[in-house]
Amino acid sequence: MTRWVAAIAILLIVVAPSVLVTRGVGAQGAITVVEQGVENQFPDGLRFHLEAQSSTPIEEIRVYVRKLGQSSRSVYRTVEFEPGERISGEALFQSKTANEFIPTGTRLSYYFDIRTADGQRLETEPQVLVYLNRGLDWDSVSDGLINVYYYHHTGESENRANQVLEVAADTYAHMGPILGVELTEPMNLVVYSDYADMRVALPPKSRVAAQQLRTLGQAFTTERTLLVDGSSDVFVGDNILSTTAHEFTHLLVADAAGTAYGQVHTWLNEGLAVYSEGDNTEFGFYVNTAIRNDAVPPLASLRTYAGTPEETLRNYGLGHSVVTHMLETYGTEPMTELFANIRTMHNFERSLEAAYGLTIIELDNEWRESLGISPRELSTPVLPAFQAIPTRRPTPTPSGSAQQAPAPQATAAPTATPTYTLGPTATPVQGPPGSSEPVRDLTPRSSGGCGAAGAPAESMFLTFLAWPVALLVLAGKRYWRRK
Repeated sequence: MTRWVAAIAILLIVVAPSVLVTRGVGAQGAITVVEQGVENQFPDGLRFHLEAQSSTPIEEIRVYVRKLGQSSRSVYRTVEFEPGERISGEALFQSKTANEFIPTGTRLSYYFDIRTADGQRLETEPQVLVYLNRGLDWDSVSDGLINVYYYHHTGESENRANQVLEVAADTYAHMGPILGVELTEPMNLVVYSDYADMRVALPPKSRVAAQQLRTLGQAFTTERTLLVDGSSDVFVGDNILSTTAHEFTHLLVADAAGTAYGQVHTWLNEGLAVYSEGDNTEFGFYVNTAIRNDAVPPLASLRTYAGTPEETLRNYGLGHSVVTHMLETYGTEPMTELFANIRTMHNFERSLEAAYGLTIIELDNEWRESLGISPRELSTPVLPAFQAIPTRRPTPTPSGSAQQAPAPQATAAPTATPTYTLGPTATPVQGPPGSSEPVRDLTPRSSGGCGAAGAPAESMFLTFLAWPVALLVLAGKRYWRRK
């Protein structure tokens, strides 16, 4: 793989010195931009600054901001200034709440719209930046479509960043054809060498949970970015490569499903993510126990995961088992067709039937038979599992005078998006009976989860948690990722 240090000038100016300034950037008629810039105030957001002059009084200035990812929505903030022929003003784009959160690694585009009292107007050229923790010595490696941001913390920081890049590229090479994904826009991965730095970058609710629970990774599908804990301390072990493969697959699944991402059942989303890691036997105990106790739930009930930590582990294993069955029995083409159908039909069940010629109940029974389990009666109604209703998490919207910017394109079909799963608890969970494995917490979290069928509307969080005292690897290998 070809690698190079991605010298993204705008990014490095913004995140290192914290201020990007451009002078004399635009003029139209009587309006001239003297200076424009943005100050990185991570984790609280971005402060935009503009100085302009005109032959007639400037009355209104807006700064339009768009996250460069799955969403095409722009929002604006009103620049505060004293009207006049020469003005200086600022606008704050916050990142303090769930509705205004800017994930680390997000690529943002912005421009100013300046209007005078006599109807003259100037729009500045769009600028692009990447939002990262300030105060860290950021650098990056890239293969052109996958960018890995890291900072110089130890002598191994660059090497680990290259390992993450290689795993992400290999995952794309492996899972891209299966999902029918061909990347045209970049994916950003942010590697943290110190967990304290990563904790600050988590969403507001996750920061609270992170005081007691270890988050090994978190991904945001709308923004096409993910965070990875690369600290590799003695309590956690080295999970960075498996975490990268798992979470990056969720980004690919989101790309494959497009605006219908919320239609992807969690058993499929998580099953594909576990499948991407290669040899996985860690969930075997929970799957075998479920089979032995006749406690394998209906596949249709696993649209979302909710329940005890043991049930969550079991469901991860079941999802992996079903995906393995589908790929080994039918090959990769029907899976590719399934995601193409989901993208256009916005209906999982109809997409499945069109691609595989099976209803979800028929697939369930076929898979059960492959495990040696008695099939279900097709006439038996499937009781739905608890589900959070898919909702759209709005792109940060202005408060006060700031308003939602109109979409720059024709109205698209309604977007189905992921939903929240249940929140975490601090209750430790014991390992398999008879094992010497200490406790860990794997309860699904409300701020979104790894592969939750319907993570928060504009983003999907891939969170891997562990009990803070034990911080163990399941089956002596690593922490379980959870929702």
